[in-house]
Order: sequence, then C-alpha cells, then structure tokens
Amino acid sequence: MSDEGKTFIDTSQMDEKPIAPPTKTEGKKRDGLYILIIILLLIGGGYMGYMISEKNKDLNECSIESADLENELANLNEMMYDTGLDMGDDVQQNLKNMLTMYDRMESDNQGMNDSIMAQKEKINTLLTELEDAKGDKRYYMSKVYKMEKETQTLRSIMKDYIRTIDSLNTANGVLTENLNQTLTDLESMTESRDSYQDAAEELTDQVNKGSKLNAFDFLSEGIKEKSSGSYRETDRAKRCSHIRSCFSLGENAIAKSGNKTVYMRVITPGGSVLNSSNSNTLKTESGQSLLYSDKKFVNYQNKAVDICIFYELTQEIDAGNYIAEIYCEGVKIGSDSFVLK
Repeated sequence: MSDEGKTFIDTSQMDEKPIAPPTKTEGKKRDGLYILIIILLLIGGGYMGYMISEKNKDLNECSIESADLENELANLNEMMYDTGLDMGDDVQQNLKNMLTMYDRMESDNQGMNDSIMAQKEKINTLLTELEDAKGDKRYYMSKVYKMEKETQTLRSIMKDYIRTIDSLNTANGVLTENLNQTLTDLESMTESRDSYQDAAEELTDQVNKGSKLNAFDFLSEGIKEKSSGSYRETDRAKRCSHIRSCFSLGENAIAKSGNKTVYMRVITPGGSVLNSSNSNTLKTESGQSLLYSDKKFVNYQNKAVDICIFYELTQEIDAGNYIAEIYCEGVKIGSDSFVLK
C-alpha cells in the first residue's frame, strides 16, 4: 500500500489461522444423513399414500351402502306417491262435485248464503293445497289422507245445508232432486273407493311399523360391583348393586339413522318401576308419561348394534320376578324377565 511515496504492509490478518476445508469423513457423514432423511421421507410418503387409499376404499363402501339405502327409501316414497296420486284424484273430484252442488243451492236467507260462500272458499283452498302438495313426493300420501278426512267433514256439513234449505222451502223440488241425486252419486263413488283406501292405509301402517327398531337377544340380570370396580353376576337380590340388561338393536334399512336415546324400565315384583328420580320420565307415542330406570345414548346407523344399560340401585330390593322393558322413540321395542332370589 502506497501513500506519498511510502510503502505499507497490512499485517492485521497475519496471525489468523486459515479455515480448513471439510474432511472426507465429515462429508460422508453429512451425505449419509441426507440419504437417511430422504429414505424416511419416502417411507412416510408411502405409508400416508397407503392410509389414504384404505380410507378412500372405506369411503367408497360407505357411499355405496348409503346409495342403496337412499334407493330403497326413494322406491318406497315413489310407491306411496303413486298410491297418493290415485287417492288425490278421487279427493279432487269429490271436492269439485261439492262445489257444483253448492253452486246450485239457492236460499233467501242471507246468513245461509254467507255460510255457503264460506264453505266454497274452504273447498277452493283445499283444491289449491292439494295441487301444491303434488311437488312433495315424500309427504303427498299423508297430505291426501288428511284431506280425505276434511272432505268427509265438508260433505257432512253440506248434507246439513241441504236438509236446512229443504226444511225452509228455499230450494225448489227439481233442484233438490238434482242435488240429492248428485249426492247419491258422490256417496256411491266414495264407497267404491273404500276398499282401495283401506289397502293404502294398511300399506302406510306397514311402512310406519317397519321403520321401528327391534331389540332382541336379551340378557338381564343382577350384578354386584367389586371393590376393584369390576362386576360379577349374582342372582341374590340382597347382593345386587346394579341391574344390567344387555341386548341387540336390529338392523333396519328404513329406520332414521343418527343419535337415539334408549330407555330401560326395571319393573319390580310389586309392579313399581325402579328409578333414581321421579323426573326420569319418557313420552310414548300415545303421549303417556312413563318412569324409566336408566337410559343410554346410541349412534344408530341402520346396522345391528349391541347395548348394555346399567341401573345403580339406591336401596336393597326384594326377591322375585323382575321385568326389563326397553323403549326407543316412544315405542316399547323389547322386554326381558329375570328372577332374583
């Protein structure tokens, strides 16, 4: 380095040691580590691919089963819908016949005329509702059945109007004769459809009953809890600490899947129900409130499932014959009996 003719030598880095290049051994170790990491990544990726493939297979199987169940339900709905269409045509024709008869009625009584107009509005409303309901295949049969009941009520009211008008002499003989003849024809047509409607109602009942669950393969008994927390079966009433009922819920393709509450009622030899609280009640389909002993929540997916329900005794019980009743969705789905000495 020069400065105005003088030369300087930089000696500040002369004492620093040079950095040695990595040895061959260190390079091999580092390469081996990289290779190990790559192998582990490949193994992990392969395992993840295998697991994803297995999950996809399970998902495909579930999708196929779900599609089969949906097809069965769709077929049932289609069958009920076709039946409902035939019944709906009859209901529609009956309503139109009643409108025709109301149009022919004449009365000098304004109140009677107002009542007739009100009935005609009800009939027109039912006709509109019936037409709108055709778009709902799932509930169309139920809607038609309810309308058939309403049509019968309207027909009874119409008969009362005819008798009233006739008694007040506000309808002439020809009109009365025509109305009576039309009414006779209407009743005759209704009677001819009774057997068909009975068959349709029976089919509806069968579908409803078929969707209920069923409990079977019962094993109900008294058990004693040990100090270790395990259980041992016992047929001695004084030794019982719990009542246990084990059973299976049957497979049902048309039942509604999902979370369900299963109740157990333990009935004593004296006819009372063992329970821990008077507030432990269930509602039956008929609206009756029943005490239950204990319950269990189950995720039901239309497949058979095994269940055990335990009731912990709060006091010593008597010897004798006991009954375990099982309820789900307001219906008794099974029962079992057992004896404690």
